[in-house]
Amino acid sequence: MENNITNKELQERLHWNLEQKVDHSLYIIENFLAQFPEAIVSFSGGLDSTVLLYLTRIVNKDRKGCFVNTTNEHFEIIKFVRTVENINTIFPKINFTQVIEKYGFPLISKEVSECLWEIRYTKSEKLKNLRLHKLPNKYKYLLNTEFDVCHKCCYFLKKAPFKKINKNGSLVGTLASESYLRKSDYLRVGGCINEKKKQANPLSIWTKKDIWKFVRKNNIPYCDVYDKGEQSTGCAYCGFGIQFDKQRFYRLKQREPKRYEIMMNLENNGVKYKDAIRMVQEGTCNLLPKIFVNL
Repeated sequence: MENNITNKELQERLHWNLEQKVDHSLYIIENFLAQFPEAIVSFSGGLDSTVLLYLTRIVNKDRKGCFVNTTNEHFEIIKFVRTVENINTIFPKINFTQVIEKYGFPLISKEVSECLWEIRYTKSEKLKNLRLHKLPNKYKYLLNTEFDVCHKCCYFLKKAPFKKINKNGSLVGTLASESYLRKSDYLRVGGCINEKKKQANPLSIWTKKDIWKFVRKNNIPYCDVYDKGEQSTGCAYCGFGIQFDKQRFYRLKQREPKRYEIMMNLENNGVKYKDAIRMVQEGTCNLLPKIFVNL
């Protein structure tokens, strides 16, 4: 494990050329597999994990991948995963619909939804006050809604099922440049390998530009959902980050109208998902596109 990586060093690594990054990733993979020889590759079917699987199989051609079908996947992802060899598919104990009904809608962001959930349900006044202080004022109206907003989807649909088969280590294709949290994790751990969690993130110092350049240079097959306007392949009907991609649900409506109608009519505490989205739109100054007025 690397130690004491500074933000300056991370920025320097992010500016390495692609060949340097490939060499670094292969080095991380080799070292991690030497330490955790039964580790699996977390394979979502997305572009990043596709590159990770490709690199890992340069080191070990028979390395198994694991796909967690969250029940909220893009149909194109499911189709693509079926074309990849040596992939083990697992399912969560409860599906997306059940999470919505029991815990609430995934809206705004994981951080905001966690604040909203804990303010409503924590028994700790100290924690409630901390979350109230952290929650942006523009989202406090969501504390008074009939429906719940919750962050628990990721845990129940992804983390919990994967954790069961992750005892021997895992390789994950996340990029430090994608979010503040992932950047912080990279700096906190001191690089790409977290020995305590038995997890390696060999692509941490890559950027999306690097990923696409590598895919095209090596003619690597990838999911065609990216050719249909999608920039990422997280859960299809997740409302996190919708403010940054205002046409996401509209694209889903065009591609899969029947499923779209089912998803938009999911309920929590008697409120439909489409009405919760509309309330978010009205309460946050057009956070969502006008197209949702007629959901």
